[in-house]
Amino acid sequence: MQLFSRIKAFFLDLDGTCYVGSRELPATLPFLHFLLERNIPYLFLTNNSSTTAAVYVEKLRRRGFPVRDDQVLTCGDAAARHLLRNTPHRRIYLVATPPVEEEFRRHGFTLTHEGAEAALLTFDTGITYRKLEELAHLLQAGIPYFATQPDITCITEKGLTPDVGVFIAGLKVMTGREPVILGKPSRPMVEAGLERLGLDAPEGVAMVGDQLDTDMTMGVTEGLISFLVLTGETTAEKAAAFPLRPDRVVRDLGEIHAGLAAL
Repeated sequence: MQLFSRIKAFFLDLDGTCYVGSRELPATLPFLHFLLERNIPYLFLTNNSSTTAAVYVEKLRRRGFPVRDDQVLTCGDAAARHLLRNTPHRRIYLVATPPVEEEFRRHGFTLTHEGAEAALLTFDTGITYRKLEELAHLLQAGIPYFATQPDITCITEKGLTPDVGVFIAGLKVMTGREPVILGKPSRPMVEAGLERLGLDAPEGVAMVGDQLDTDMTMGVTEGLISFLVLTGETTAEKAAAFPLRPDRVVRDLGEIHAGLAAL
């Protein structure tokens, strides 16, 4: 009970935590409505940078999720925020889907290969050999290199599929370079999330997710309360073998709901 009494806000992962692909998880909506009733703030955090937060909001509303326009933060959002606030780079080579490219243009970035000041690799589901070739040439030239997420896989109703980490690994084999990660589990994602919640520090914010190397690593290393749910990619056996220990391993969001309701 002491753990639950410390919680004042939530960062909630989406796929694997609130749903799995098109499959609904029955504990999700009761949990979200409970948070609303108790006035406990929550923000959805996703390491899927293949689309924009606005698209996520629309999809979540169709699922019946109570969500405001500002309650979804993608790792692409965190990356744009970091580049704007902490670097001089405004001409970037962006490997991304067309909707994400347009989002970065709205932020004021010039997307170019010629004269690029930095490169940003996102979850480009339409990635081509040409894009990888151009990115590799820029990395060999030594420009600053960023990526939105390190995930090797993402979970869908069909099973695990390749994520950005697969391309990061391939480019490392060729160029020897690794990017600065700006989404989960990095600090820029936490900073962007805290800003959305209007908070100055991570104390009392709970990170709920299904991934050990992103959700739980961020929770443990960045001072968040960490809840691992077993509805997504991770099993109890994998969690037991992982070097970092979340504060609690739970079956699903329903267990967190029950713990809060018992206070």
